[in-house]
Amino acid sequence: MLAALGVHSAELGARRILVESYAQDKQDLAALTGALSHIGAPTTVRAMVDRRHAHELLGAADLIAYAYTAGGQLRHAIDSLVTAARVP
Repeated sequence: MLAALGVHSAELGARRILVESYAQDKQDLAALTGALSHIGAPTTVRAMVDRRHAHELLGAADLIAYAYTAGGQLRHAIDSLVTAARVP
């Protein structure tokens, strides 16, 4: 899933992909950089794993994702912030 999201992000023009650190950092980074390499993006997209809570905006993304999946009033409150896309 992380690799597919990384590829999708690169195809949309992302230049930096930041992932929060969890138990499988090496595997996450390997999957992400491998997928980026497969599409020829490792020279244009920088991928990194950093410690949890090091970047406040990652918390904002978590809140938006929670509200979107919760649906109802919460999803309605963040509708203007979200563009949904299917990742193969």
